[in-house]
Amino acid sequence: MKIDEIKAQHRAKMAEARALHAKIKDDTPEAEARAIEREFGLLMGEVDELRDQIDAAKDAAAALGDPRAPRGADAAIRADGAHVNDPDAASFALTPEQRMTTWATARAADAYADLGLGRYLRSMAVGAKTDMERRALAEGTDSAGGYTVPTTLGARLIDALRAKAVCVQAGAQVVPLTSDAHSIAAVNADPTPGWRNENASVAESDPTFRTVPFTPRSLAVMTKVSAELLEDSLNLETALPQVLAAALATELDRVCLLGSGTAPEPRGIANIAGIGTTAHDDTLGAWAPLMTARTGILSANAGPVSAIILHPRDEGTLQGLTDATGQPLAAPRVLESIPMLTTTAIPTNGGTGTNESTIFLGNFASMMIGLRSDVRILVSREYAMDKLQYTFLAYLRADVAAAYPAAFHTLTGVQG
Repeated sequence: MKIDEIKAQHRAKMAEARALHAKIKDDTPEAEARAIEREFGLLMGEVDELRDQIDAAKDAAAALGDPRAPRGADAAIRADGAHVNDPDAASFALTPEQRMTTWATARAADAYADLGLGRYLRSMAVGAKTDMERRALAEGTDSAGGYTVPTTLGARLIDALRAKAVCVQAGAQVVPLTSDAHSIAAVNADPTPGWRNENASVAESDPTFRTVPFTPRSLAVMTKVSAELLEDSLNLETALPQVLAAALATELDRVCLLGSGTAPEPRGIANIAGIGTTAHDDTLGAWAPLMTARTGILSANAGPVSAIILHPRDEGTLQGLTDATGQPLAAPRVLESIPMLTTTAIPTNGGTGTNESTIFLGNFASMMIGLRSDVRILVSREYAMDKLQYTFLAYLRADVAAAYPAAFHTLTGVQG
């Protein structure tokens, strides 16, 4: 098979996997969600195999003297399967279909490829049963009695979180942070070009970029598990990481959208200067407000709009709109093609009537979620000893930034 054909298959599998994960909603039955996740895992296995084939084809081309084929450590792969010469530049941010696990494995050999995160969590509480578990615990133990999860295992938890985060499904990119001193260049405005005569000066325009630092903030979640369940359950190794990831994802979504910016919360889209906003202050009786928001984003040259994020209540209102004859009121064609994603992380009890919410539209590729690649987990046998329970506390550090604020628009005061 030619390398272009392999790349095409790679892109198709990536798109299929992304669409599959988008099917998991807040109200998806657990059994159905688990089935989707298993299918997603199989798809990503095929993606990895195709990526290996692309590597092999590139190496073969390099061996034959193809000057276009990068070699050795310079042979990094973008999401579309193409190579780039600078691995650090290529991995500046991960698109939704790229995995933190792949990023982490590329930087350090995965000595725990056969050790599931759930098994590692269980071994923290009840002790290691295998040599691999003992090595992982020995590597991660710290002086405070907690564990720094091995990088590739922590990356799996982050990938599980990302799979459940609506903002990531909408297109937000994740920037792996390896220290506390990172920043991105954010766009203030498009530069203004101008026509000029020969030998005439080039007209200057206002500065286009500004520096936005990432300041990772701590996000933590705690859950209790009975000793009996931990020792005897057949599916806890899958369920426990998923519970932790789901809880972290819901709060990360809320902060990405509505974070106040007052420590310890990062600043979310609604509170970033430069976004578009429309005070709707009414119930949703038509699709027109969403059209207005879309037009605002496109008028700022910040499109396309990749997603609409709203509370299930408001999504239900829009889908229930009817015309004068009582027939369903279809969305305008340009809105039909935009994914509409729901999350209960958006409150519906704001405003003077305590029934108001916010709808977010945006080109979410402009949202950057900075995540420290290290994840820490504490396990306590004493916190709930009287009930014979183990307490797991997981925390990571994250921040949010908008590379181009004009890529987002909010409808505020949406009443139920």
